[in-house]
Amino acid sequence: MKPFPIRITFILLLPIFPLGLPAAETKAPDRGEITPAFIDRLVAEAQGQNPGLQAAGARARAAVNGVAAVRTWEDPTASFGLWGSSSRGFESSQEGNLVYGLEQKLPLYGRPDLMRRVASADASREQLSAEYETQRLRLELQVALNGLAISGREADIAEEDLAWLDATLAAVDHRYRVGQASQVDWLKIQTARVIAGNDLTTKQQERDHSAFALNRLLNRDLHAPWPRVQVPSLAPPIYYTPKLVDSALAAEPSLKVMRQESASAQAAADLTRKQRLPDVSVGLEARQYSGDGGFREGTATVSFSLPWLNRGRYDSDWRRDQERKRASDLAAEDQSLSIREDLHHHIVDLGAALRQAVLLRDQLIPLARQTLTSAQSAWEHNLGPFQDILDAHRMLLADDLAMDHALIDQNTMLAQISYLTGIRDVETLVSLAGEPPPGHDGQNPDPSK
Repeated sequence: MKPFPIRITFILLLPIFPLGLPAAETKAPDRGEITPAFIDRLVAEAQGQNPGLQAAGARARAAVNGVAAVRTWEDPTASFGLWGSSSRGFESSQEGNLVYGLEQKLPLYGRPDLMRRVASADASREQLSAEYETQRLRLELQVALNGLAISGREADIAEEDLAWLDATLAAVDHRYRVGQASQVDWLKIQTARVIAGNDLTTKQQERDHSAFALNRLLNRDLHAPWPRVQVPSLAPPIYYTPKLVDSALAAEPSLKVMRQESASAQAAADLTRKQRLPDVSVGLEARQYSGDGGFREGTATVSFSLPWLNRGRYDSDWRRDQERKRASDLAAEDQSLSIREDLHHHIVDLGAALRQAVLLRDQLIPLARQTLTSAQSAWEHNLGPFQDILDAHRMLLADDLAMDHALIDQNTMLAQISYLTGIRDVETLVSLAGEPPPGHDGQNPDPSK
């Protein structure tokens, strides 16, 4: 009659803590959801606190002020001197011994407008650089939130695993005491229990570090707590389509900066070309006698530089700026090719993550749960080894965690695609690239099925 209560005890304890049990989930706190609106709020917070964003904003404002600082008229030059002569020269009372004048450089050849164009192009580049830093931070925040979500899920799974092992340990210990389990089975479950406890501590510390990293991006107190973040659900497939590529080529932040650098280089080259023309200044000079304060004579002057002596050097300056312009154009072209490659790579990885998640959800996880139930029943009736329970439990743990990692990988790839294309919501991405192009031979499953 002894096996009967033992069997009942085992049945009551083991099924209480299966992986992903609803009873354990009811104790978990409410989880935040990673949405574009939530990330927008974090970006708005970072713009007021993140030093990197503040530095980029300061550079942009400085460049805008630089446009307003461009002067059409240079400051005039005033001069003052004393005139004297020898006994053979004219008398100072006749020529005047006080000399003063004023000289003004003329704004010729459209140089002020060209300098304003250069400053305006530089200001636009700095503004685009600030936007680039903002979009990079948005991507980093989303990746960090994904890290917080998966580290939190790993800690939860480790906690559920420990609870399952505690229940199983109680059942194995009871059977061992009545002679229906071996000492090796008891040692296995004890060892697994100790390892799981240590693993739980590690996962909890990794979750705390994920929150630490998020606080660093937002410049919050580094140890400020964060709520749990929910692992995202399956998203529809995205395909590599011409419309998606065009969107990326028009919106990718670093490419926009490079194109503006090309415009800045062209404006600088245009200004340099005008530098080889002579500077022209006009001036007035007057003489006055200090004895009676009377005006004696005045002179009007026109002066100009002689740039022809350095013509070769001015030509070198212009060729230098032309090469800089060409380098900017080639860098932008190379970046365009890289964007196409990155976009294609992210879409391939997105499809792989989607297929992996569907495979785990529809096949591997149900099979692992069924196998674990069968192994528990077989061991309970002395028809199978205890090791089968541990192996099936570990496989179920691995499959559940792999499912979460696939969902996080999917969300990370969507964030990368969003960064490249400037499209923040999945619905717009699906409307733009939710249908495979003609001749597409990929097999991206529909997650709704």
